[in-house]
Amino acid sequence: MRKVLGISRMANYRFTPTTQTDGPDETETLAERVYDTLREEILGGSLPPGTRLVRRTLSKRLGVSPLPVTEALLRLEIDGLVESRPLCGSRVRPVTEEDLSNDQVLREAIECQAARTCAENASDSDLSRLLAEARVVDRLMAQGDPRSKLGMRAHLEFHAAVARAGGFSRLAEGLQRLWFRRLMRLNWIKATHYRAVPAGWHQSLLEAIMTRDPDLAERTMREHVRYGSEDDLAALRYALEHSLSEDVHNPSR
Repeated sequence: MRKVLGISRMANYRFTPTTQTDGPDETETLAERVYDTLREEILGGSLPPGTRLVRRTLSKRLGVSPLPVTEALLRLEIDGLVESRPLCGSRVRPVTEEDLSNDQVLREAIECQAARTCAENASDSDLSRLLAEARVVDRLMAQGDPRSKLGMRAHLEFHAAVARAGGFSRLAEGLQRLWFRRLMRLNWIKATHYRAVPAGWHQSLLEAIMTRDPDLAERTMREHVRYGSEDDLAALRYALEHSLSEDVHNPSR
């Protein structure tokens, strides 16, 4: 049986939509606004993993018809934040060991390729900007607060910027979706089990990319991505076992 976990307490991260518009409502559709709202609630923890998403209830709460809610849930399902099952409807995707392991492998593949293309194609000005961003991320992470909204946002945006600087925007788009799933699954782990990164962790990564050696950039990124992954998996297993034990003692949950 696959172990899943519905999380009731997560770090309260909030993210604004990445899509820019010319005016407040000129191009943004109802479905996009519903999508942005639900994604933020999922990432922030007000809709934790395992939460049922009833279309009629959501449309009433958000003041829209069921159609935009259906469209938004389909987009969230593509992002990997929501799942739908026959006769059961939709729910926020639960946390599983399988998903955590698969996303770790996928992240490594995307980020290592992003590091290679960044080393080969990024302009000098792009690399200078990325190095400045790396210093900001390292400074925020040095504060040792895994629940920092500013720190996690800067961390995500830095890695997406590395992917964009290589000239392949689809890498950045795929990485951002992956990071959103990572945040949903791992923020609560980081709040209870946090392995501090070495000083200058992101600056050293950028310095490897700035050598323009794609092999060195890839090796350094692989080491970067794998750091702490075993701790994350161990913490998830502990949480799953603890949650299942609580369910046995609290059958009403």
